[in-house]
Amino acid sequence: MQCKHYRRAALALALSLGMGCAYAQGLKISMYADITGLDPHDTSDNVSYSVQSGIFERLFQFDANMKLIPKLATSYTSNKNATEFVIHLRHGVTFQDGTPFNAAAVKANLDRLADQSLGLKRNSLFKLVKSVSVVSDDTVKVDLSQSFGAFINTLAHPSAVMWSPAVLKKYSTEAQLRKHPVGTGPFKFVQWQPGKDVELTKNNHYWQKGWPKVDSVTFYPAPEDSTRVAALKSGQVNAIYPLPADLVNTVKNDTKLAVQRDPSIYMYYMAINTQHKPLAKLKVRQAINYAINRRLWLKVGFADMGIPAESAIAPRVQFFAKQSSPDYSYNPAKAKELLKEAGYGHGLKLNLWVSNATTAVRCAQFFKQQLGQVGIQVKVVPMDSGTRDAKLWSVRDPKKAQFDLYYGGWSPSTGDADWALRPLFATESWVPTAYNVSYFSNKKVDQAITDGLATADPKVRAKAYARAQKLIWKNAPIAFLGTPDNLVGKQKDLTGVSMLADGTLLFDQAQFK
Repeated sequence: MQCKHYRRAALALALSLGMGCAYAQGLKISMYADITGLDPHDTSDNVSYSVQSGIFERLFQFDANMKLIPKLATSYTSNKNATEFVIHLRHGVTFQDGTPFNAAAVKANLDRLADQSLGLKRNSLFKLVKSVSVVSDDTVKVDLSQSFGAFINTLAHPSAVMWSPAVLKKYSTEAQLRKHPVGTGPFKFVQWQPGKDVELTKNNHYWQKGWPKVDSVTFYPAPEDSTRVAALKSGQVNAIYPLPADLVNTVKNDTKLAVQRDPSIYMYYMAINTQHKPLAKLKVRQAINYAINRRLWLKVGFADMGIPAESAIAPRVQFFAKQSSPDYSYNPAKAKELLKEAGYGHGLKLNLWVSNATTAVRCAQFFKQQLGQVGIQVKVVPMDSGTRDAKLWSVRDPKKAQFDLYYGGWSPSTGDADWALRPLFATESWVPTAYNVSYFSNKKVDQAITDGLATADPKVRAKAYARAQKLIWKNAPIAFLGTPDNLVGKQKDLTGVSMLADGTLLFDQAQFK
């Protein structure tokens, strides 16, 4: 293959990768960031989950349409009030170190996830697990301390993987485990060179016969958008994750390349700090929602690829319920009217916190323009992720939260309405406990969310979450924005590489046609 270097950035990346012009049997992927670790139980970012998914597998997972499917499990049953779950396991699976996958292995992993004393990043997801019992070699029973109808969906979360119990027994610290990740997945870990690459190799004893189709997968962090695209165009990598929306045409116009576009469940929003006097008024919050043209926001930030919000959660999240009242269609006149009724007809000054990523700042400037048209003067405050996290998520006294508006997003990786709503809107989830940075509190919403967990009956759960969504939509603790599509840039002859709706990368069935 003859390589043409479109940018110096691509040449620099190629040199750092130590690569020539021709690619071997392996798959090479450029990602927007480096991983943070190799223990999914102690991970909270999609880049890490994506890489880890080649090594580890879960009992349940989602297909491309966010339908829950069994993976290392084959089926389950539960009692009526969702406090007891019996899970049946797949036969003939072994870990990459030869350890058998069985009920004892599942118990070892669930016990670790449930152990709150370990301080793992995802322990909180499993705090309701009271006990795990081995019923037989291929059956495990999980008892919960209270009803939790979303438990099976939680077992499909990217963190809920099965480690080899032999490895968990041998290595007790994160420093040790990060060098020895061993699961049941299609690829085995080779090495991680922080800031440079993560290398996986084919698991020749993978339980799904015929897979994987590629001999290796190597991931390269490249935070600069143009660097990733240039590397793809010049043949240095086979795919980039994600493809920035504003560079889609650059890929589309290259006959050797293709855009993989899939719906997501990532809900973008602008949190409204209800602790601040003007924003405590419902009419002001509703005015903010009427002041923003969501379709135009998608054009500004995401090349018009996505859908405007029609609820507090995305349509592909389980138990989504479309909302129409109030109708938050773009209506500046209505926004001005509501501000006047709330006592702010003369105007309002607010600050908007946002990350310093290019697209995020561009969207923030758009919000400033939109809100300015209805009399709300906005000061945009960009900041790096470390500063933002310290100022936003570490506040212990809500009265000391300094922001008025915060632009961000949320992907419920369990695919369930519980994890889409509870962390952002339940009173129990106020920062720093979880992510309710609006400091929203409504007893009826809390009760509806609780009711949704009190049973495993999908009909009862659906009704509860419909109530919750209706109340949240009316009370507008956030500006509901929308759900952009997931985009991956790739070589045209590469299949099986795409993004799941939750924002993680799929590559286990990658092959060159």
